Parts: sequence; C-alpha cells; structure tokens
Amino acid sequence: MKLEDVEFAIDVLAKNSFSVVYFTGGETGLYPHLTKAVDYAKKKGMITSITTNGTISEADLRRLSKSLDVLSVSVDHYNERLWDDAKNVAGISKKAKETIRIAKACGMKLYAITFLNPDWTVKDVGQVVRYVNEELGVSFALSYPYISSSDGTFVVGGNLRGSQYQTQRNTRDMVAKVLQMKLLGSDVATVTGYLTDVLRAHDGLPMKYPCRAGKTIIAIDCNLNVFPCYKREKLFNLRERQDLNTSVPDNALCDNRYCLINCFKEASLASRETFLRAVKEELFSNPKFYLKLIS
Repeated sequence: MKLEDVEFAIDVLAKNSFSVVYFTGGETGLYPHLTKAVDYAKKKGMITSITTNGTISEADLRRLSKSLDVLSVSVDHYNERLWDDAKNVAGISKKAKETIRIAKACGMKLYAITFLNPDWTVKDVGQVVRYVNEELGVSFALSYPYISSSDGTFVVGGNLRGSQYQTQRNTRDMVAKVLQMKLLGSDVATVTGYLTDVLRAHDGLPMKYPCRAGKTIIAIDCNLNVFPCYKREKLFNLRERQDLNTSVPDNALCDNRYCLINCFKEASLASRETFLRAVKEELFSNPKFYLKLIS
C-alpha cells in the first residue's frame, strides 16, 4: 500500500471521528513505511495498534515505541517447534520472543495473541496461557478460529451448529477454560464480555453484545476498498466516498447473531451503546483491570 494512500485513509478516519486505527496484514513488520504510517496516525490523535508475528526489526520497534499504543505478537504454541510449524516459518518463535523482549525493554504495552487451534485440547490452551504469562511475561489474548475451509468444518457466521459437533464443543470448552483462568487470576487481555458471548453463542443463547462491523468498525484494504468485516462484500471505495458517519444499511450487513470474529465482535464492545456495560462486566471479573484503571 502506498504511504500516501495510508495517510489519506487515516485523514478520512480522523475526520469521521474514528478513535482507533489497527494496522494488520499480511505481516505488518514487512511493510516498509510502517513507522511513518503509525507516526502519522498518532499525530492525528488516534490510538494505534499493530500485530506482528515477530518479523520486525529492533530499529523499527524502538522507533514505534514513541508512537505505538499497543503491540500484539502472535504466539502459536508453548512448544517452539510446533509454533514454527503453525506459522510454517522456521525460527519464527525465536523472532517473536526477541520482539517481545525488546518491546518490554522499551516499555511498550503489548500482549500475545494466540490463534485458538480447533485441534487443540483444553489442556493445551491452559498450557499456552501459563507459558505466555509465566515464560514470556505478557498478557494472553485469543484469536477465535475463523477458518473458511472447503469442507465447511469451520465457517464465519451462520448457525454454529452447522459445523461438526465435536469441533464446536471443543472450541467452546477451550474458550471456557480461558475465561475460567482469567477469573482465577491469570493475565488474560481478551474482554470478559466477548468471552461470555462466545459461550452463549455456542450454547444457543442470545448474546449480550451485537457486532457493530460496518457501523462503528470497518476494514480498509490496500486498494482503499471499505468492507464491514473480512467476510463481507465491499461497500465502497474510500476515494469515492469519505462520509463514514452515515450508518451502513442493515441489508448490507450479515445476520451477525452467531458471528464471533474477535477483530470485529470484541471491538464492538467499545461502541457507545454497550461500553459502560462491558466495562462494568470487566471490573467484576478482572481485579487487575480495576487496578490498572485506578492507576
């Protein structure tokens, strides 16, 4: 993506009172203008966040420490060989661990984000959370599995019961394990309201928090096309329309009662309508959040 296009997109977001810009990929660490893009967003008064698999130079990390609000690093297993296999990149686990070490030394706010592999067991998830907290010394966050496979084993949205029962049950149990560990004091950054909504969806119950993808959260691709989320069709191009405050028509959005993509679903909790309720739920379940809040 051309830097001028990135800056144009940030200008439009700032003009439309968006508060957060989240740079993702592909691998953000490979983008040659990453530090300039983040600096520009910060100068526009936005909260800045990126995710990396660890492929990011120390020089860029140190520059980013001045303008990046939150860094998330992909951690895909507690076993480094299996971690490398999951990313299909030899030595990526060591790079990610070094990125975490440098970011901590720079005083950056960061957390580890782990793709919740449907083939794992509840025991695996518990070990990953402990590894992230104790060995790496950072907060744990999960990325809900949204594989769109040819055999339909996992899909985004739609009735969860349409997927293989055992896979769905196992995923539910893994999320429940993360929530249990959070309530018992583990350092879990994933929002409580989101975790409980995932469990409600798996149990066939109505969720508390609606997904606001396409209304308060949008995705912009490298061609400046705007999407409600990763799985929906293009709405328009940012060069052709810059008024983002007009609500997207409901018929352009999906039936999101069962969609659990955390990139959009979790971020929806910060919407004006649900923010205070989500914060209250977090306060009652997460004493560490309360301490951070008052400090």
